[in-house]
Amino acid sequence: MTPTLHTLNRLLPQTQCRECGYQGCEPYAQALLSGEAPINLCAPGGDTVMHDLARTLQRPPLAPAKTQAPALALIDENVCIGCVACIRVCPVDAILGATKQMHTVLTDECTGCGLCVPSCPVDCISMVAVNDTHLPRNRFLGQHENEARFQASTHAQSRYQQQQTRRQNYTKPTHQNRSQTTTANPAALIAQAMARAQAQQHSSPAANREQFRQRQLAEAQAKAAYRRALRDVQYGNAQEKAAALAWLRQHKAEQEAQAASD
Repeated sequence: MTPTLHTLNRLLPQTQCRECGYQGCEPYAQALLSGEAPINLCAPGGDTVMHDLARTLQRPPLAPAKTQAPALALIDENVCIGCVACIRVCPVDAILGATKQMHTVLTDECTGCGLCVPSCPVDCISMVAVNDTHLPRNRFLGQHENEARFQASTHAQSRYQQQQTRRQNYTKPTHQNRSQTTTANPAALIAQAMARAQAQQHSSPAANREQFRQRQLAEAQAKAAYRRALRDVQYGNAQEKAAALAWLRQHKAEQEAQAASD
């Protein structure tokens, strides 16, 4: 039987982690189908997915290029600044929070993709290894599947598709408003232009708020860098300890120089 995009995509874990170098599981499946990608790039799928792909595509097995053990994201809620960066990148809506409010991970829905970790500007997200064989934990919600692996991938894919649909629908009113604007009468267009001009005249408070936000972010990032250095000095390898010690010395010198200038 000739493999199809659906067949190949079904074999993938649907974490959308991008560890394969593609922008999600389906793009990787498409590259496999066209012969552009090797079969050993799925890190969370490991040996199991690699062998399934090898049999389906009738290719010789390859050692996985990388493996990714099951892990859940954990947010340090005492450090989180509520920037929503992690919420934007989570492919399955497994992070709950709002702007300037504490964020938390829905552990039953987290697939362990790790995309939230590099997005955090204050380094308050870590991946914690778990004993689960398959993620997400809510895999029993996966429909029409009996095997735990496919229950998990089906549920993760469903949440990803729901997120994509919601985002597409969210942009629709913008296009409708634009079309309504183009058909509005001249008086309405003039009124809108005057309103925009007035708003621009009073934009300084918004600019001040943005400057304040950027200052808060810079302070939070500086604190995160200091915490990382202390952690690496205590728990890092030799290279990490040396780099952290150098950073702490430079940081101390900068603090003393600033105190002297004040």
